[in-house]
Amino acid sequence: MEKRLGRRAFLKVACITAAAATVVQAYDKKLVVNTMDMKIQDPKNPTKAELKHSPDIKVGEIDAKGFSIVEVEVGQEGIIHPSTANHWIYQVELYADGKKIAVADLEPEISRGYLSSRVNLSKVKELSAIAKCNLHGNYTSSITV
Repeated sequence: MEKRLGRRAFLKVACITAAAATVVQAYDKKLVVNTMDMKIQDPKNPTKAELKHSPDIKVGEIDAKGFSIVEVEVGQEGIIHPSTANHWIYQVELYADGKKIAVADLEPEISRGYLSSRVNLSKVKELSAIAKCNLHGNYTSSITV
């Protein structure tokens, strides 16, 4: 009985320590200074800054179970958004016909603006993605499926 209590106490401490370490490693929320929804001023002629922040949505082949890999990378036309200590994409969200179906929470420097998910697109008409930059706000892109 004493060994069981010792093991339980150890596991409890280990779980609390792991949770605390996760919180310590999470980015400083004060670094997210812009949460506004941004619009591309001239959609036919986006600036490099607008391209850098716009999600690029790609749909792969349908697998045997009817799901496609949907990939979202932040940045278009070869202009990829950076991931530095003070400027990064902290979240990417994926929507199917307006319903959130996937989200990626990202850390500066060690992760980059990217999300991948398997999605059944048989009844989906539109995919949208939102890229959230800590400095420059939220940029949305959509494609027709």
